[in-house]
Amino acid sequence: VQDKGILYGLDYSGDMEYQNSRNLPFLAGTTVAYGVEKEKALQSITINLAKMLGIDKNYGTLEVGKSATLFISEGDALDQLTNNVTEAFIEGRKINLDNQQKELYKTYQEKYRLNQ
Repeated sequence: VQDKGILYGLDYSGDMEYQNSRNLPFLAGTTVAYGVEKEKALQSITINLAKMLGIDKNYGTLEVGKSATLFISEGDALDQLTNNVTEAFIEGRKINLDNQQKELYKTYQEKYRLNQ
């Protein structure tokens, strides 16, 4: 589609759109599994959407002068199995990623490690 000059972006819509929006990178990863180039898949959830919304002057790519809204992953950000977000920033401010789910994960990871 993009090779034909059509600008497109990936999005969730319908009854569960807010709950599923956290999985948008994995949706882009699925398009890679079906033959979309990885760079184009990434663009479909970043710069393409920013262009569609008319906010690409400040968002959508990592460039000097643009908003520093991004995350850092130790694995492939488009892959559910290897994605491990270690840091996130909104407008350049570091976001605390600690939450109840992460604490429960640590608790049970340690519990089951002791039983092995």
